[in-house]
Amino acid sequence: MEAQPITLYVRPECELCEEARGALRAVFADSPLPPSIREVDIEQDPVLHQRLLTDIPAIEYRGELLAHATSRLRIQSFLADLERRV
Repeated sequence: MEAQPITLYVRPECELCEEARGALRAVFADSPLPPSIREVDIEQDPVLHQRLLTDIPAIEYRGELLAHATSRLRIQSFLADLERRV
């Protein structure tokens, strides 16, 4: 079974977004079936830009949003909590 995809909301030249990419790589480094990760540049969508500007980098998974997703531990906790709800 394929893992649910993860959306990573970013913007260009964002150091925190680079941290989020690294944290996501670390979370799934040992996973035999890592999820697909789709990056969305909020600068390309005015609605997303207004909604998420102060929250990026943000991760969306199973319809839930984690703002300021720069920590491996925070991302792991967020994903584990959502998996327990299923």
